[in-house]
Amino acid sequence: MRWCIFGTDFFVCDCEKLKMYWMYIEFFGKKQAGKDVSKMCRRINQWFPNENLPHTKEMDGMSMNQKTPEPTMGAEPPVCGNVQVSLCDRIITTDLGGDFSLPDYQPEIRRLLRIGASATPPARYAGGNGMDLAGTVDYFVLYMGNDDQVYCAPLSAEYRMQAPFDADAGENVSEPFVCVCDVCAEGAAGRVTAPRRLNIRCRIRANLRVYGERSLSCPDENGLAPGSVERLESHAQVCRVFCGTSDPTALQDDMILPQGADVRVVCAEGQVMVTEAVADRDAVTCRGEVTLKLLLAPLGTPTDGETVPPAAPTVALRRVPFTVTLDMPGVTPDCTACAHGACSELSVQGEEGHIHTDLGIVLEATAQRNETVCYTGDLFSTRAAGECRFADCAAGRALQTVQGNFTLSDSLPLSEAGIDPAAQTVDILASAQPETVSCSKGRAVLSGTCRFQLLLCKAGEWSTAEIVRPFRYECDLPVGADTEQPTFDGTVTAVTCRARMDGERVGLDAELAVSLRLTAPLSLHLLAGVTFGADVPRRRGEYVICFPAPSDTLWSVAKRYHAPLTALAAANDLPAAASPDDAGSLAGIGYLIV
Repeated sequence: MRWCIFGTDFFVCDCEKLKMYWMYIEFFGKKQAGKDVSKMCRRINQWFPNENLPHTKEMDGMSMNQKTPEPTMGAEPPVCGNVQVSLCDRIITTDLGGDFSLPDYQPEIRRLLRIGASATPPARYAGGNGMDLAGTVDYFVLYMGNDDQVYCAPLSAEYRMQAPFDADAGENVSEPFVCVCDVCAEGAAGRVTAPRRLNIRCRIRANLRVYGERSLSCPDENGLAPGSVERLESHAQVCRVFCGTSDPTALQDDMILPQGADVRVVCAEGQVMVTEAVADRDAVTCRGEVTLKLLLAPLGTPTDGETVPPAAPTVALRRVPFTVTLDMPGVTPDCTACAHGACSELSVQGEEGHIHTDLGIVLEATAQRNETVCYTGDLFSTRAAGECRFADCAAGRALQTVQGNFTLSDSLPLSEAGIDPAAQTVDILASAQPETVSCSKGRAVLSGTCRFQLLLCKAGEWSTAEIVRPFRYECDLPVGADTEQPTFDGTVTAVTCRARMDGERVGLDAELAVSLRLTAPLSLHLLAGVTFGADVPRRRGEYVICFPAPSDTLWSVAKRYHAPLTALAAANDLPAAASPDDAGSLAGIGYLIV
């Protein structure tokens, strides 16, 4: 017996086996019958007199002087926790309709002018197979009374919505459930059925995302001997989402009227703009302001025997600052957060030269962070054949949260908008709807539409007009995130808006508040189970030479031949790799001794 050197690998051979190995070495890289010989001899089984190779100092000197890597795999299963997975990701709608009666203190309806609608954040109820939502929609009915004055009737209705969980999402998923839901009221319209009654229709639209907890625990080894199981330990950065809703927060405002002013409050509306949302430990602090819009009608003094048409109402804007802290267990300072809100209560009283307003707001905050999860991506036994079962787990990776605002300015011809050039703009409402998000050059681009509703007056005659214009909002993305196709949830709120007549054109301006959460889709390929069968046959002194294909990794070779990872890496002097399943784990390796 003698040592024979083939490149950087060592074999113990007798004379006849030495000739056989020389034959294969000479054929490496040559062609025979149009094929690479190396592909024709992927595996060579040989018998050697000794199972264990002797170790000498001369052998160490002839090695590649590469340090044997520390084992990346072990017999002990990795410590795996839970991951937040998607149970439901859909847009649901429901149509509301009903008859309403005016309050006793309101005059009769002569002409219906406009109906505005606002939905409050819903209460969530998680069931076994889905999520139930319940909330309130507030209507602001602007109409002309039988005295030719403008009035507003505040009405409200309740809505309920249901959304089932995805068919295959509920397996192995448990509480707590996290529900991120953005609700808006669309297309409010009505008709007068009696002097004091009207019918109102509205559509409630909810962008719903529900997350649950899924265990990443490793499958049972079915009583195999300790140390005979190799596990592929995989890691991923996965998003964890937190959501919280505040209790109603009371705010107040006092507006001093000019000397001698005598006005009537026709309508009051409030829009919430959150300017800052900061995550802390188990809490998110939100700062912002409520833009209070008061529609004021002057009280005229009748002249002797003359009928004077009532003057058109005017708009007064007030800003009420707030700071609200939401309790959100699990949130940490390394989270990023965004928030939005709505007015839940609004009461106005005018007396003795000032207007006092009591209002309540409800805020909803969402926070997210990436956390490293560990799971078993694959498994095999060095002693028994096995059949693995895998499952895909839909998760996500946090990109960014956005809390900002921008101004939308646009104009169009009066003829295109259907507006009489002699008409005067009395009031304007705006509602924005985000639609798509795209990434380009390190920035995220949010696109959507903004719908303007104008209330016009010409010589005592009232009319309305509706204009729809697109908007575009850009924000920076983290480095490398522009290659993703992100998903988003959030709201765009029209805080203030105005219209101006400029010759033959109408100009539109709106301040839009943005609350946005961006994530990238992520799918985890998990080992769901394994069934072990017959023992792997072992013969004394057998060695295998494997010529890895370009797609092979250290893990795939070890699993194919049921070889211990540590022993395989050490026998071939392989450099350390981040993971045995990395594409570069066998970079530059022509063949392996198994």
